[in-house]
Amino acid sequence: MRYPRLCFYATLVCLFYCFETITGQETIDLKSFADSARKAAGKPDFLPLGTRFLELAKEQKDTTQIADAYACIASHYYDLGNIDSLRLITYEYMDWADRCHRNTDRYQAWRQYIQRMTEKGMQEEAMRETELLSKDAEKRKDKYGMASGEMCIGYNHRIFGQNVKLCLEYYDNALKHFEEGKYYRDAYVVSLNIIQTYLARQAYADALPYLDRLEQLKKATENKNYGIGAALHMRYYQFRVIGALGTKGKAAAESYVKEADAYYRKHKEDISPEGWFGYKLMCSQILGDIRTAVSYMDSLIDYQNSLGNYYPGNYRQKAIMLEQIGNYKEACHAFAEYAQLNDSIRTAEMDEQLNKYTAQFEVDRLKMEKLELSDKMNRERLIIVFTAGCVILILLLLVTYLYVRTLSMNRKLDSAHKEIQKMSRIKSSFIQHVTHELRTPLNSVVGFSALLAEEGLNAEEAREYSDQVEKNSSYLLGLIDNIIDIADMDSQTADMPKEAIDVNACCLECIDAFGGKQKEGVEIQWIPSPETPVVLTVRAWMKRVLSLLLDNAAKFTEKGVICLRCEEDKAHGVVRFILEDTGIGIDSQYRDTVFERFFKVDTFTPGTGLGLSIARQVMDIVDGKIYLDADYTQGTRVIVEWPINSNH
Repeated sequence: MRYPRLCFYATLVCLFYCFETITGQETIDLKSFADSARKAAGKPDFLPLGTRFLELAKEQKDTTQIADAYACIASHYYDLGNIDSLRLITYEYMDWADRCHRNTDRYQAWRQYIQRMTEKGMQEEAMRETELLSKDAEKRKDKYGMASGEMCIGYNHRIFGQNVKLCLEYYDNALKHFEEGKYYRDAYVVSLNIIQTYLARQAYADALPYLDRLEQLKKATENKNYGIGAALHMRYYQFRVIGALGTKGKAAAESYVKEADAYYRKHKEDISPEGWFGYKLMCSQILGDIRTAVSYMDSLIDYQNSLGNYYPGNYRQKAIMLEQIGNYKEACHAFAEYAQLNDSIRTAEMDEQLNKYTAQFEVDRLKMEKLELSDKMNRERLIIVFTAGCVILILLLLVTYLYVRTLSMNRKLDSAHKEIQKMSRIKSSFIQHVTHELRTPLNSVVGFSALLAEEGLNAEEAREYSDQVEKNSSYLLGLIDNIIDIADMDSQTADMPKEAIDVNACCLECIDAFGGKQKEGVEIQWIPSPETPVVLTVRAWMKRVLSLLLDNAAKFTEKGVICLRCEEDKAHGVVRFILEDTGIGIDSQYRDTVFERFFKVDTFTPGTGLGLSIARQVMDIVDGKIYLDADYTQGTRVIVEWPINSNH
């Protein structure tokens, strides 16, 4: 059968050449040539006719025939499932259509290529091309292109994602845009896809409105002379039969079956047997005739294999049908063929991908070698200059380093010397202050103790001398405690254990321990924080600071109020303690010196002058702040800002 047909087409081509030679005319009847080429599409002997058809159309500069020739060749490769050849002719067609401003042809070819990749299971490539098509159409603001993109997206959802809802949404959008643009043939194709989606899921009733819609589109295409084609009409007849079988039964579909069979016999050469076998297969399944369905599946597989197309899904479906009729042995064979074919296809795809990666690797390797050769010359020219420069640079760096190091060591020595002198002065001053502070109360204790030892004292004198001894002894004890605190914080700050402290509770402990040390007529007030803040720090330090502030306020407040308030400032990460009193106050000139050791605002008021100094030392350790509020005029307001998470 192949040789007579091949001889026929070869003879046809020769006749055309001879006709040109004899008559001397440069043009031939492309219409009849195109008809012959279209009839041969999908057959082994098509390529000589298709290629010559395209060449003649280009020679005559007939854009309509050129587009038909490209479409014919693309359809040929589409029917064969030859993706590589389809890709090449599609992109060639698209380039030509772009140059000729035939955007509709361009997007139609692009869409067909994407559809075939989708059918082949090339998910990644199909989705990538769909994205490119959609972006291209949006950039050009081409409605036909955008509708084609929506159609491809719908098809991707149907095949890859099994998302029927999204599939139908995109199909409906594409149908709407095609109808609005009066692209009736494309609307016809989309409607067929929608119907097929419903039928494949046995939603026969949902497909019926779209079948009616096809009747209207068919009339519209006939009026506009669009030429739907026998293959698309055949799909309509087939879907109408399936819809009738699914909704009304065999008797109601009988007339449609006859009409479809008659149309197929009339246009058999223009209709792919693949679609016909698939149609008969579905009809048999609806009628429950599984054995007949298996027979049509075998015919479908044989036809596809003859074209070099092998689809694992067909064998899987065959196995399922054989299992339904209880032919388990043949079902096992079918499943085995499915598994073997599926593995071989995956292996072939992996080999193809590996070859692509290998080729790309070789290209990259050659590029790198070229770059390395070009860089080698430059490196050789610069190596001597670079070496000399490096030697000079190293010498300069060495000299600079030695010079800078010498200066740095001198500065460090000078700084250390100054620091030692400063510490020596501080130590001497501290010892001097301590000696002075100890001498006066100690002399009082010794003097009054000697007086108490004398005989002849009355009760009043003895009580007065005892009070002086007790007063000065308490002062000495307080001074010694403060000195010990200073020594401990200078030497043991790193080893103090930290814990999570409830600030409100800690304040209450300090107030309770204060226990009425204030003078008569002075009220102690406490305003807690409503947020109940928690601070990670050393409990003894916090209690020491608060106790020192309370003691200091009590010394200088004769009447009025001593108020301790606490508030959390999350924005700055601190808990703020505010201690206010109505005492004598502190002049603004002493805002800084008041926190120095042994400084006293009022020399006549009892005290060591170390309390606020110790408080500031603690705050320095925890990276906190303690300061006086200069705007407060009712007495003294001391503000302490304690970090919520102390690192010390």
